[in-house]
Amino acid sequence: MKLVRIKVVLFDFDGTMTDGTVYVDQNGVESVRVSRKDGLGIDMLRNAGFELGIISKEKNSVVAARASKLKIPCFQGVDGKAIIIREKYGDRLNEVLFMGDDINDLEAISIVGVGVTLADGHPKCKEVAAFITKARGGEHAVREVCDLILSVQAPPLQVSESLNRF
Repeated sequence: MKLVRIKVVLFDFDGTMTDGTVYVDQNGVESVRVSRKDGLGIDMLRNAGFELGIISKEKNSVVAARASKLKIPCFQGVDGKAIIIREKYGDRLNEVLFMGDDINDLEAISIVGVGVTLADGHPKCKEVAAFITKARGGEHAVREVCDLILSVQAPPLQVSESLNRF
């Protein structure tokens, strides 16, 4: 299984970590809804030693704030996501998982060791992805992928003895 080789996990932001909806207030300030479950999944991957990152076409403080909260690097305003992946991980693309949902993610999904798209991902992404999540963007799809990687690579969670008595 290709997931056993993965050491780097990269995510698109809009439509992957969110449902693609942007809220804009009367002052033009944007906000989005994200999943705390996704955040915990990313935290578990980081604690297990994976390299993580967000690559987004948008350049927006919302993306930067989420990446900062998750304590992962963020590349913003990226038109060619595959270019940045090749530059940074070119000699080990087979160790990279990229998760994206739309046609601007297509090349990145197709060049990495494991390309992932979402249940509501663009049909062209579904044609090239190695894995399609059951969940839609912003509905814990990131957590689904984190759990899948950890189920293949990490030992199962152990229930502490103090919890066994319940």
